[in-house]
Formats: sequence, C-alpha cells, structure tokens
Amino acid sequence: MRVAVLSYPMLFQTSGGLKMKVGRTVDALNRRGIEARLVDPVRERLSDFDLVHLFAPYNGNHRIVEQAKADGLPVLISTILNPPFTRWEGARARLLTRMVGRLTNWSIKTSYEQMVTGLHLADRLVVLGGIEKRMLVEGYLVPADNVIVVHNGIGAEFFSGTPDAFLQRWPIRRPFVLHTGLIGEVKNQLGLVRALKGVDVDIVLIGYAGAAARTYLDQCLSEGGSRVHYLGELPHGEIIASACAAAAVMAIPSEHEGMPNSILEALASDKPVVLTNNHTMDFSLPDDVASEVAPADHAAIRASVLRFLQHPPAAGRARSVVAAMSWDAVAAELEALYRDLLPAHASAAASKVVTPFT
Repeated sequence: MRVAVLSYPMLFQTSGGLKMKVGRTVDALNRRGIEARLVDPVRERLSDFDLVHLFAPYNGNHRIVEQAKADGLPVLISTILNPPFTRWEGARARLLTRMVGRLTNWSIKTSYEQMVTGLHLADRLVVLGGIEKRMLVEGYLVPADNVIVVHNGIGAEFFSGTPDAFLQRWPIRRPFVLHTGLIGEVKNQLGLVRALKGVDVDIVLIGYAGAAARTYLDQCLSEGGSRVHYLGELPHGEIIASACAAAAVMAIPSEHEGMPNSILEALASDKPVVLTNNHTMDFSLPDDVASEVAPADHAAIRASVLRFLQHPPAAGRARSVVAAMSWDAVAAELEALYRDLLPAHASAAASKVVTPFT
C-alpha cells in the first residue's frame, strides 16, 4: 500500500507539534510495512499512490483533496483543529460565506468554505478527541459517522530518558520548570514567567522564536531575569526527552491546544504537568499528576506548580497514565482505517458531493 502524506508547505519551515506528528506517523507506518512518505507535489503525482493522508484541512489544503478525488483516490484527513469552534460560530461563518459569495458573484471563497470543501470531500476524518469531533459535526456540519478518534502517540525515548545529556550541556540549577513550544502568545510563556515571579525555581524555555516573536521573548527574559533560560530550538527526540527527565515540572498554560504532545511526553518522562484547560483531549488526566488551568489565571498556574514542587507524585505514577500511548499503536489504527477505505472507496466515490453555500 502506497500512502501519499501531505500538508501545507510552510508547516515544515519551523518546529512544532504538527510537524513532529507527521514525521512520527510516517515512520511508524513504515515500520508496519506501509509505504508512506511525504510527497513533493512539484515532482510527483498523487495518482501514483493508493491513498492520500492529509494533515490539516486549512491553509489551502482543500486543493489537495480536490486533486486526489479527481484522481479517484480515497482521502483521509487528520484535522488538527484548535478549540473553540461552536455551533453558533459555524452558523456565523456560513452566513458570512454566503454574503461574500453573493457580493463577489462567487469569485471569492472564505477560508471556512475552503475547509468545508475539503472536509466534506474526504472519505474519513481523524480527530484527537470528542471535543474536536463535536467541532466538526456542529461547526462544519460533517456527518458524525465519518469522524474517527485516534489519539497521539509518544516517542519511546520519553519513557526511558535520563537527565544526564541535558544537564551536561546546560548545568541549570535545579529544580526547574520546563516549557517547550513555539515562542509566542499562544503558548503563553510570558504568562508562566509572571505566574512564577518570586518563586525560588528556574524556568527553562525551549522552542523556535521567529523574528515576529523576538519582542515577546525579550519580554519573557526581561521580566524573568536570571532565573529564565532560553535554550533556543532543539531537535525533537533524545535531547528533549533528557530535558523532560531533568525538569521538576512541565508547565505549558497555552491559550489553546489540540492534544498537547509536550504534556504527554512529560508524563511519559514521569513528570507532573500543568496545562491549559482549553484543549481537545477527551480523556481526563489524574489530579495527582496533572493540573488544568485557565491560561490567564496566574494564581492557579503558580499554585499548581508549587503543589507539584512540594508534593511530587510517586515514582512511576505519571508515566503509568500514558503507558499505552505509542506511535506504533497510532499506526496500527491508521492502517485499519486505510484498509477499510480502499475496498469501500470505489462504490462510494460516485456519490460524493459537497453542499453549496447558495
């Protein structure tokens, strides 16, 4: 089975959870004997593959779905949507889409209409949890039967990482609170720095900071002083696993998240976590290893970090919560979906239509 894997081009110019997810998924599929790889649409044709797996329906990716369907291929989309997107917001988007269409004689399409086109043409949609599924059903009017939940995996190195490699390169005073992710308002590093002001703990920030984020990063460093350490962008894998093992707490009080990979990886590293309450995970994390907070509630962030610093969970407890999560398990679920789509696709393809906004 040959699977063409695609997403929007600029995804691969920076680091982040989605880029990591694409790479880990492809690697795990190949370990199962599936010939899955990132496709270069400039030099390769989708028609040379058996199936298209698209990551994200936005940033113009509906064109990929349209081409795949024109080539007669089944399409699966991992949607990767950030909350919230309610029934009301969907209705408002449809109203605005109709207004834009009528005002421009349907020559201009909204990003919502582009997403709906891709989502409704696809044969199957994969989401990270029930919240994301509800967003698709209520906000984008996708049939519920077309949406399947497949959770993210965790790299094996996080279950076995040690702090040695990290501390040899950066002998940072312990304990420290770790935050990994793109530098900027969405990941809320500044909120974490402000919440922990006056607490006798260091903060380690790891993540890409583009030119537009430099002022934000400078503010984090200025307000945090000598206790905030920015290590730049590090490759995902062994060194990040070592950083997780060296930390006392992982704290990422983001404005919003899908399924926060860094949080799951920290749990696999046997560390307690503080995370945003605005995410799409449909399973609860136990209170003794995780604390959900509103991103603007500095008092709650501070109290949660202090609780875990003063009363860390027993050894092995945090790791046990995510012990069954692996990228190989994700690949097994995806393979089953692929194989279901291939024989069913021929009979269903002819009836696949998208409801217009007229």
